[in-house]
Amino acid sequence: MKEIRIISPAGALDASLIEQAAARLRSEGYSVSIAPHACGRYGRFAACAEERAADAVDALTDKNVGLVLCSRGGYGMQQIIDSIERGVLEHTYNGAPVCGFSDITELHQLIARLGGASIHGIMCKPIATLPADAEPWQALLRMLRGEACVYETEPSPLNKTGETTGVLRGGNMAVLCGLSGTPYDIRLSIERDREEGKKTVLFIEEVGEPHYKIDRMMHQLRLSGVLEAVSGVIIGQFADCDDDPEMGCTLQESIAGVLKDYDCPQLFGFPAGHVTHNMPLPFGMPVTLTVTKKAGRVTCSALPLGLEPRTP
Repeated sequence: MKEIRIISPAGALDASLIEQAAARLRSEGYSVSIAPHACGRYGRFAACAEERAADAVDALTDKNVGLVLCSRGGYGMQQIIDSIERGVLEHTYNGAPVCGFSDITELHQLIARLGGASIHGIMCKPIATLPADAEPWQALLRMLRGEACVYETEPSPLNKTGETTGVLRGGNMAVLCGLSGTPYDIRLSIERDREEGKKTVLFIEEVGEPHYKIDRMMHQLRLSGVLEAVSGVIIGQFADCDDDPEMGCTLQESIAGVLKDYDCPQLFGFPAGHVTHNMPLPFGMPVTLTVTKKAGRVTCSALPLGLEPRTP
């Protein structure tokens, strides 16, 4: 039986929340281990760069690991992402998906570069504290069991109708833009999809950024050719990102304004990002995006994990 390995590759998290998350997953029948430096604190980080990288490399090369769960995001991945890749390539990638979001977007891009899949989803604090019937928790459990997920959303006047199927990629906008020009640039993932005869569906979300910076990041995605290359866009939650009256429109209208010239389905307001209602999405797997005037739908393929939980 493969295990879930908890690592802290970026920011530090209260050790009690990591332990509680591990206990909750064990109560669902999963075998869970905690990396040696996951519960530590080194300034704003969980450990020094070398220790965080070593934990990640071990988790991504240990054949007994079936899922790598990040305890939290924050900041720190850019310090070690190349070290993690070198360490994994010196051994053999075990194929384990990574689960997390925010700064973990960098790990998602590394997993994409390695040819694997990952989960943009909740991490240790919500796993430890969400009610048992909370939709993000229940949806994550379904994904861990290898079940497909279908999400329905309310209509938005900013949506653009249509349907497409493609490999889902993306994450936090600031992190994605910060990776531009590096080996982990999302453009390279899109190019690999295209070489394999596949389309790409882009997911984006953000937190705490000013309106004008989000507009700048959208134009970076435009100027870099990312928006032209994808077959659909899912716009997630932009938490604590206020409208700026001086921009002459709302934040959502700014995003729609950049997307208006692209003839592909566009879904606004998907429930994923830096919010409590953060639904999991399988990056690196095919999804079908369907947008009509009445509703939006994201149909996610099952993610084969092989964790095989014991009966709790």
